[in-house]
Amino acid sequence: MAEDTRQDKRASFSALTEHSTNGMARTSGKTGVSKKLVIKNFKDRPRLAENYTEDTWLKLRDAVGAIQNSTSIKYNLEELYQAVENLCSYKVSPTLYKQLRQVCEDHVRAQIHQFREYPFQFDHKLISGA
Repeated sequence: MAEDTRQDKRASFSALTEHSTNGMARTSGKTGVSKKLVIKNFKDRPRLAENYTEDTWLKLRDAVGAIQNSTSIKYNLEELYQAVENLCSYKVSPTLYKQLRQVCEDHVRAQIHQFREYPFQFDHKLISGA
């Protein structure tokens, strides 16, 4: 008798659902009614906040510096990625590229200068093979 009750429940459940072609089931309601979702472009492009470019550059510069110095980055990587994407979409990418390039060049120059301060000293045993 318990089996009969389970089968009845199963049967009544399947009667309440419609199965679409993709295998999804939905509860019955109005059938054949669909709503259209229309996405329109902004009439005016939203403006960046007044200090957004400067503030974002400071974050990026700090993050690059942290990477160069092998320290932890205090910003979320997703946040940094989104900031770069925003700047690029507002045509700030040439300026951003120049700034990032300058930070990288300064870092390389500092590293080269560090190596020039300590000239290589060769061990005469290694050179003569003795």
